[in-house]
Amino acid sequence: MKRLLPRVLAPAMLAAVATAIGGQPAVAMEPLTATGLIEACKSHAIDPQGSGATTCRAFIQGYLSASTEIIAEEDRPSQFVARAIRTRTGRLSAETEQKISSRYCLPRAETINALIAKVAGLAPPEAEDATSESVMLAVFENHYRCDDVIEK
Repeated sequence: MKRLLPRVLAPAMLAAVATAIGGQPAVAMEPLTATGLIEACKSHAIDPQGSGATTCRAFIQGYLSASTEIIAEEDRPSQFVARAIRTRTGRLSAETEQKISSRYCLPRAETINALIAKVAGLAPPEAEDATSESVMLAVFENHYRCDDVIEK
């Protein structure tokens, strides 16, 4: 009985905490759609402290943190340096490899508000099942593609 109690109570307590913190059960949360992200970012201009603005800001910050395709523009080596690194070193570290092969260069001076404005400026996609990730890819393809994407 003692072993069974934690197995039964732990999920119930986790659900209660998730409900208390998020305001809704974790099971009820749905993925953010492309239209949902664009609308959330549009609401940032109206109320920067509102829930939509918070959703927009949190998604963009999470996307930036998780992406391996984005690098600070100043940290990316030139094509010449990248070629020299590849030909003169036997094995590259994961960090060096990411710097060399990143597709998007984000200027260090770029602000989160500038990214939010670019997302908010997009027209909602026609496809209802378009993802929020596709919105971010469109923004990065249109505004932050590195001048010289270095192919492997």
